Formats: sequence, C-alpha cells, structure tokens
Amino acid sequence: MDPFAAITDRRMGLELEFVVPVIGTGETRDVQELLARILTNQGIPSHVRPYSHAMIPVGFDLCVEHDSSLTGDTRYSGITWAQVEVKTRPMTYPEVARVLPPALDVIRYLGARITTSCGFHVHHDLSEIVERPQIARNLQHLWWRYHRVMYGMVAPSRHNNRYCRPPERDQATRFDNCRTYELLCQRLTRCDRHVGLNLTNVANPSRRTVEWRLHGGTIEWPKVKNWVLATQRWVEHACQRSCQYRPVPSPNARSGLDALLLSTGLRPNSRIYAKVDTELRTVGRYLLRRWKHFNGQSEESQNANGCVSRIGDPDP
Repeated sequence: MDPFAAITDRRMGLELEFVVPVIGTGETRDVQELLARILTNQGIPSHVRPYSHAMIPVGFDLCVEHDSSLTGDTRYSGITWAQVEVKTRPMTYPEVARVLPPALDVIRYLGARITTSCGFHVHHDLSEIVERPQIARNLQHLWWRYHRVMYGMVAPSRHNNRYCRPPERDQATRFDNCRTYELLCQRLTRCDRHVGLNLTNVANPSRRTVEWRLHGGTIEWPKVKNWVLATQRWVEHACQRSCQYRPVPSPNARSGLDALLLSTGLRPNSRIYAKVDTELRTVGRYLLRRWKHFNGQSEESQNANGCVSRIGDPDP
C-alpha cells in the first residue's frame, strides 16, 4: 500500500533572520534582550546569546542571536539596524504552530523588517540516516530534479545568493555510492553548507538534520507554516520512497511544478499518494500561488500576447 501523505511528528528547528530599527542610543544586544524579555513575558521562554551553532539551552523555546551578515533597510539614511536571528529548539509541527504565531506578533510589533539579506532556514531531524544512508542520495536526487521549480517559488534575490546556492550537475550523484553512514560522513566533509539544501549537519552526532536554506526571510506565520510543511513533506518523501536520478532537472515551468506536487504528496496521485492530508493539499495550493506570483503567471502580470513579465522580490 502506498504511504499516506500526512503531517508527521518529525522534529524541526527554525531560523528566522530580520532587522529591527534601533531607537535612541541602543545596540543590537539591547534589542535582543528586549525581544527575549517580551517573549518570555508572553510565555515563550527565550535566551539571548551571540551567534552560535550550539544547541538551544534546556528550558528555552527560542534563542535570540546577533547575525552580522544582515543589512538594514536603506530607504532612509541615519537609521541604525539591529541584526537579529531567532532560532527555535527542535519542535514538532504542533509545537511550532503554538509558539511561532505569538512570537512573530511580538517581532512585528517591535518594528522588524525583512531585507534581501535575510533568510528563513528550516532544519528537519534525520536521525534515521545512520541506519539508512541512502536517504541522502534520495534527497540529493530530489533536490537536483526539482531545484529549478523550488527556486521558482522563492524571491528572485535567493536565486544567485551565495548563502543558498543551487546544486551543480556533478553534485547530483555525489552520495550514490555511500552505502554506510561512515562513508557518507567522509563525503560530507567536502561539502559546502551554503547551498539551498544543506546535508552537512547529518554528519554531526549532536544534530543529524537536513537544512532547507533557499527561502527568503519572513516574519509572517502563513509563509512560515506552509514552507515548513512543504519541506517536511519533501523530507518524508525521500525517507519513504526511492528518488531516481534524472540527468536533466525539471524546468521551472507549470509542468515541473505539477510533477513536484504530485510526486511528493502535496497533491493526490493515484500511482504514488492516493490519499493526501487536507492541510497538505492547502500547502500545495499555496506553493502554486507563490510560483505563479514569482513567474508572472497571474492574470494581472500577463500582457495581451500572453508573454510573461518579470516579478520582483516582494512576496504574495
């Protein structure tokens, strides 16, 4: 029987980057401490620290960090911007849905902004890869096959971004012969983490996560919700089924998008996922709207001859 495409209890960790205007003579640390204090007062225990790859301390839901790679809005001169990154502890999706909406309300209330320097990264637990290293091969094949479509669903500023680069052809099969976890870890030592799909953390015994890095920064819960569920579904698909290598990736076209949604369980398909969770069907429709927006396929963005016009960075 084909596996049921549903929301699972796989844990995930989120990283949200944004900038906040500094009013008065304060510094980024002051903004971090203020944000953490307000979040904690709202029942979301939050910890302040410099930028770190360490685990979130026990007892906290969020870490509020400084990220020096972020740049502020340049519309008006003379404004100092705090460069902030908020990270969650590993959570199931129901926990994310409980913690993030009120946290994002506070972040927006403090005047946070998103610039093209900001990203939104999602880590998914992949602890089973120790026993099943072929999952890395499946993920890399899936990523290679549909990466053009996936970039078609995010802002153009992410397409040639050095922090979330697309895969090269020779990387598509880099894990094909990794039949043991030890061999996979050796191969990963030569990999860069600044790619749209980052697998380097699966070699870290304290993490063992796969990270999706290609989405631009956001502090809007609907965008967070749909992206974390989409990436979770892609990870589950790679864990459940064998993803075959295709030399030529699917084009960033409606046909490629439909193939991605059908083959990974974001739309029903009698040959693969005959039954798809209602909420995941909603995710599929959301991705379709984003793809149309960024690729000029809405009615408003087509000219009289049906030609596609270029859409800028703003999200729908």
